[in-house]
Amino acid sequence: MKAPTYGKRGGLKAFDRGSRKVSRAFGRSTVLTYGSKANGGVALESDSERLVTHILNIDPDVVSYRAQPFAVELTTSSIAHSEEEKETLRTRAKRHGGKAVFYTPDFGIVWASGVQAAVEVKLDRFLGNAEYQRKLRLSGSILFGQGFEFLQLVTPSDWRHPLRTNLPLLHQANMRQDIWPTPAIADRILELHEAGAETMGAFLSGLDLDARMSPLLLVSGLLRADVVEQALCYATPAGPAFGDLSHLQLVRRLAQ
Repeated sequence: MKAPTYGKRGGLKAFDRGSRKVSRAFGRSTVLTYGSKANGGVALESDSERLVTHILNIDPDVVSYRAQPFAVELTTSSIAHSEEEKETLRTRAKRHGGKAVFYTPDFGIVWASGVQAAVEVKLDRFLGNAEYQRKLRLSGSILFGQGFEFLQLVTPSDWRHPLRTNLPLLHQANMRQDIWPTPAIADRILELHEAGAETMGAFLSGLDLDARMSPLLLVSGLLRADVVEQALCYATPAGPAFGDLSHLQLVRRLAQ
């Protein structure tokens, strides 16, 4: 009996698939999402990568990002930005009796400072074996020499983890700036804080808002809360943010 064969997947032309073409065949799944800092639709390889796009979209230190931005050829320390450039490096290596070895970061990001970084996404329960970690260290050394930071971003595998429950809500709230509360309520938030409000529920009640507004208050910089360790609910510890978004600086907090 022959193994099944699959045709190529259509309908992804509008999505940025980076230098490494993601899930081109019907036998592999593609995760699609929207990236406000990635110029629209993004095609990804895993739900963990989608979680990271949500982080990148709301982290105030990230200006822009791209999935699978380039490939690092480990034997020559070269960087290829397209399949054509990768093929050139393969041909060159073969001509010299060797074989090109590539590593492709999951994301390339640009910080507000202008510095660029390459990001590897990992689940906390599977960080890769010793050989793969050696490959990552070599890749990081090459990228550093090219002026890039190299970060491993570790995401939780537990679906009940606060980060996994909070991020989709924050991502959606970030895309609805048309319904963000006006800064005028900042004075009322300060009054509630001075009167003893210390939880999300206390602020929502004092502002006469329901629970659906809590993500909007966080992404707009009106309230702050620990979105990594605390699931959003009425009991979540919260306080005035005064326009500061440091509680959403998640990339460096999760990086290893």
